[in-house]
Amino acid sequence: MNRTFIGSAREHERSLASLAGGVATAIRAAQRPVPVSFVGGSGPRLTDIDGNEYVDFALAYGPMLLGHSPAAVIEAVHRQLDRGLGYGASHPIEPALAEAVCRTVPSAELCAFSNTGSEAVHAAIRIARAATGRRRVIKFQGHYHGWLDPLHIGVGASLDPREPGTAGQDPQASASIDVCAWNDVDALRQLLDSEVAAVIMEPVAVNRGCLSPAPGYLEAVQELTSAAGALLIFDEVITGFRLALGGAQQRLGVTPDMTILGKAMGGGFPISAVCGRADVMSEVASGRVSHMGTFNANPICGAAALAAIETYERNAEEIYPGLDEAGFALASAYREAAAAAGVPLQVNQLGAAGYAYVATQPVSSYEDTLTADPGAYVRLSELLLEEGIHVIPRGILYTSTTHTDREVKELEGALDRAMGRLASELASQEAPSALHDDEGQSGQPAS
Repeated sequence: MNRTFIGSAREHERSLASLAGGVATAIRAAQRPVPVSFVGGSGPRLTDIDGNEYVDFALAYGPMLLGHSPAAVIEAVHRQLDRGLGYGASHPIEPALAEAVCRTVPSAELCAFSNTGSEAVHAAIRIARAATGRRRVIKFQGHYHGWLDPLHIGVGASLDPREPGTAGQDPQASASIDVCAWNDVDALRQLLDSEVAAVIMEPVAVNRGCLSPAPGYLEAVQELTSAAGALLIFDEVITGFRLALGGAQQRLGVTPDMTILGKAMGGGFPISAVCGRADVMSEVASGRVSHMGTFNANPICGAAALAAIETYERNAEEIYPGLDEAGFALASAYREAAAAAGVPLQVNQLGAAGYAYVATQPVSSYEDTLTADPGAYVRLSELLLEEGIHVIPRGILYTSTTHTDREVKELEGALDRAMGRLASELASQEAPSALHDDEGQSGQPAS
């Protein structure tokens, strides 16, 4: 397919002069042949500055569960724009949104709002420490909980569980954090003691491969944390509202003590929440934990989130089976095209989330992810871009309520052509340098 990226290249060159790295978030730097500059989006499609149209399976790194520019969200935001941008005071959307969260998320009895997943994660940790009177926190290797120093360890392409995710981190900031192997009950049992305030995890580790918990694992973790007097926190920034109306906890049948929400909650607008048991969240309600933020539950973002949640709730019986079907079709298209072309590809998928790896063996653990060839997948994402398919170069795959059989058919054709080209390049060992370049792939989760 004949596509040019002249406009995107020009915009990136312009950005390099004033924007550090030429991109606003590090993960965008991995896109080849150049970070694409988009100017429009509708439903499952994006348009770039050169006039190229794409079927989008990146979905702004997850928030666009209703597709781009969903009418319900846009209309709610327009109504609020006519009333005001922000008040620095309470407004009616706050209680309505809090009620919607508590109505739909099994663990939510009280909630508090922030703006990003990273903020909400650290609010949750603070609340857990206040509620338990303890300091230590256990996280899991490969699980991503935002970019702030304390928890941004053990997320890169290394077996070192304490390796910082980026330069410049203060190693003392994570001194009270223990990193545990996931899906290993004995490993957690050995770390849990009377000093642990909380155990935090992605209930489905989407950020590092869409890895699912082993049967019975979440139940065992819940039992162990409860027995130790620690709190169980599910980071559902990705899985919340995506895997089910009530998130992964509803789908998997395990209710944590606290939950962190973001991405799909806002329908494309920046908003997040921490919610949980009333006795735990009473630390905020009482004022013992001071939960602050100028833009917390900003009425514009709040209006968007309320419209999104009400849309999920009102149409849940159609939305979630449809998302499961679309996610399965996406994963099947990848597998079938790879098999036909002879490309060693592994795809993990659960509902509307997936992850593809160029790897010869199934990827079911953090250690398995390190055996894949990230550069080869970057090259595949570049070939797909040329074919009109936009995916995240790391391998995460998302579907929305707006993806239909038409988009799947377009994907199948694009994959056939792209996989064929990738197979030839791998066989000849004459692929561009990106084939073995993991720049931007280690420790830079899509968030």
